[in-house]
Amino acid sequence: MLTIHDLSFGYGQSLVIDNLRWELEPGAVHGLVGMNGAGKTTLFKLISGSLKFSAGSISALPEPFRFSDCGFMETQTVFYPMLTGMEYLKIFQLKNSKFKIEEWNQVFRLPLNDVIDNYSTGMQKKLSLMGIIALNRQFLILDEPFNGLDFESVRLTRKILRKLAENGQTIIVSSHIPETLTSLCDTLSMISKGKIEFKIREEEFSRFENLTDNMLENEVLPEI
Repeated sequence: MLTIHDLSFGYGQSLVIDNLRWELEPGAVHGLVGMNGAGKTTLFKLISGSLKFSAGSISALPEPFRFSDCGFMETQTVFYPMLTGMEYLKIFQLKNSKFKIEEWNQVFRLPLNDVIDNYSTGMQKKLSLMGIIALNRQFLILDEPFNGLDFESVRLTRKILRKLAENGQTIIVSSHIPETLTSLCDTLSMISKGKIEFKIREEEFSRFENLTDNMLENEVLPEI
């Protein structure tokens, strides 16, 4: 169980993550939904160790939590120039010699001998996902992984993530569009103003729209 307890982080006097609490069961796909600027990416960077939180704790009982157990795929991966897809994956293979690049590429079908600079956005997304899979970490954190993917690539990515969860890994996926997650996730959580507002399970997904509507009713809108 990944437990995030009273996590806080901010810049100056402005809190981006505010005493956030969140519990995530192992071997499942957990979706995180929120508007742009709600704190999704910041939270992911805190869990993965890319940023250091100012207060709170993260545990993964019964095992101790280690940042090295996390694989984090950012919204946009920055690749070294003039690197081929194969060269990129071989870097990850150094961490996990059991990862079979050729076998996985039968699924992803990428031109691995081509320079990554020539890849489309969707191809770069798939290459980045292959790299994260190669790390074989207990917690996979994917920030907006469906951005830039075509319909078939979205279906493929969902299938792969479900399989990884079935094998015991904990998958955390974000989106600002909940419809992209409902057919994938076991739970959905809403983040707003640096806090988890609610978490629901698959059998409750039909309530998601009503819950978000109730949140919006509290927003003060200008007269039209």
